[in-house]
This record gives sequence, C-alpha cells and structure tokens, in this order.
Amino acid sequence: MKKLVALSFILITIISCNSKKAASGEANFTILKENGYGGRETESHELVNDTKALIALCKELNIQEVPAVNFAKNSVVAVFMGQKRSGGYSITIEKVTVEENTALVLVKNTVPEPGAAVTMALTAPYCVALIPKANDVEVKENPVKM
Repeated sequence: MKKLVALSFILITIISCNSKKAASGEANFTILKENGYGGRETESHELVNDTKALIALCKELNIQEVPAVNFAKNSVVAVFMGQKRSGGYSITIEKVTVEENTALVLVKNTVPEPGAAVTMALTAPYCVALIPKANDVEVKENPVKM
C-alpha cells in the first residue's frame, strides 16, 4: 500500500511539472476594453508602446479614461475586426505569447451564422489589451461561428 501511495505521489508530481512547462510560453494579459461599436472601418491591429500613442488610441475609440500603463514593462495591443453590416460579430484576445520581443496574439473572431437573428446596424468590433513588453506584434485569427 505504501508503494502505491508513493508511486501516486511521484506520478502526480511528474504530471504537474509537465503541465507547467507546456504553459511557460504563454504570457499574462489583461483586456482593457472590448466593444462591438466604435472600432476602425478596416481590419487591422496596432501595438502601442508610449503614453502619447495610447492617448491617441483612446481618443480615437472614445475611451474616456486612459489606463495607466508602465511602458517599461508592458505594451498595449489593439485588434480591429473592421466594419460589419450587422450585429453578431465580436473580437477578443484568447492567448498571448512573447518570443524575442515579438508578441504573438491569438484572436478569436465570432461571426453570426447565416440567417441568425442579429441587430441591423453597422458595427466595428475591437479589443484592447495590456500585454508584456514587445517591440512587434503578430496577430493570428481563430474564426468562430455563433
């Protein structure tokens, strides 16, 4: 019985160590603002590394309170889905990794199913997030149907 308990403890330790290694490339991030309206007309992304550019981005997106950011340790990334003809669209950041000063951002785009009941209004979804310091950004999309 003692051998079984010891073996179980060793197995649990090995499994937990392996799971930490698998997630070591992921970086913590905080979504600062997400909205279905008010983004840019064209699909794009932007990396912000100074207060002046952050103030300009907040003004463009009509964000009243500019977040305090320590740009020595962090950057801000904004992703824009572009203008859409109806509601039912959204964009969010799912995962961020930083490799060699480049932030790799996985974005989840949600689109409505054909024939779905959605609001009839022009929308322009966007997401703004605080990420670890980066000098460049690459965005990869993960489209999802509603």
